[in-house]
Amino acid sequence: MEKINCPLSEKKTVLKNYINVKDHSNTQEEFTIVSCETTRFLFTNPRPFQKNISKYYEFQNYISHTNKKNDFTSKLYQLIRTYSINRKHTLISKLIKNKKILDIGSGTGEFLSYMKKNNYETYGVEIAKNARNLSIKNHKLNVKDSIFNLSEKNFDIITMWHVLEHIYDLDDYMRKIKNLLNDKGFLLVAVPNHKCYDQKFFGKYWAGWDVPLHLWHFDKNSMQKLSKLYGFEIFRIHPLYFDSFYVSLLSSKYKHGTYSYIQAFLIGLYSNLVAELKTGEYSSLIYILRKSN
Repeated sequence: MEKINCPLSEKKTVLKNYINVKDHSNTQEEFTIVSCETTRFLFTNPRPFQKNISKYYEFQNYISHTNKKNDFTSKLYQLIRTYSINRKHTLISKLIKNKKILDIGSGTGEFLSYMKKNNYETYGVEIAKNARNLSIKNHKLNVKDSIFNLSEKNFDIITMWHVLEHIYDLDDYMRKIKNLLNDKGFLLVAVPNHKCYDQKFFGKYWAGWDVPLHLWHFDKNSMQKLSKLYGFEIFRIHPLYFDSFYVSLLSSKYKHGTYSYIQAFLIGLYSNLVAELKTGEYSSLIYILRKSN
């Protein structure tokens, strides 16, 4: 395990324990999420060394790296993914049409395949070998194993769908991403939002914590700070409505030991209503960033 300082602060800061959370989906190990007193950024600390993190993915057959449909949760995930892909395409097409797109953390390639069919020039990055091979085999995609093998200022759109929270070295990644993006391009980042109602309800059982796979735990404030630090500005923010239902379903299992479908539906619905009518704090948010200089 390694201890780190807040990546959004230029100097060493005071860190306070925020919440202790178990790895509910896997090892049952307990991890601490800390809060930086200076930036208020939450992150998992201490965390596993990067060389050891793969076992936490392999053990649970990480769902975004497979196409299995043999249980209800997986079927629900696939259904939500299909809807989300269509919505993401609509969102992107309003920004830029038929341009060059890079998806970081492209998984098994369904999103890029859809974009390719809609006349985008598609490229992917996926570090998981099995998922990468599936995307190449099934969708004939151009997928690399690292963003550091790509040319600079080459892309009109870069997407990271629930990927940024997994990245070990935020500094290297954010600097590289800025170099990869055209000056008039857009970076789309989807991350869980710990200020949402479903987190307040489930607390330490909230599936959006997903320790230790999720190293960073964002809200609007920390995303604003991260964007500014690396020369980006937030252009728009969009909700991911279905995430509250899926996350609430997983959270109900972590809390009760079995899926509580009615509770998950009600909490997911209420979380969206609270966000829509009052707070704007949805379970997950898509941040559309552009270069500020």
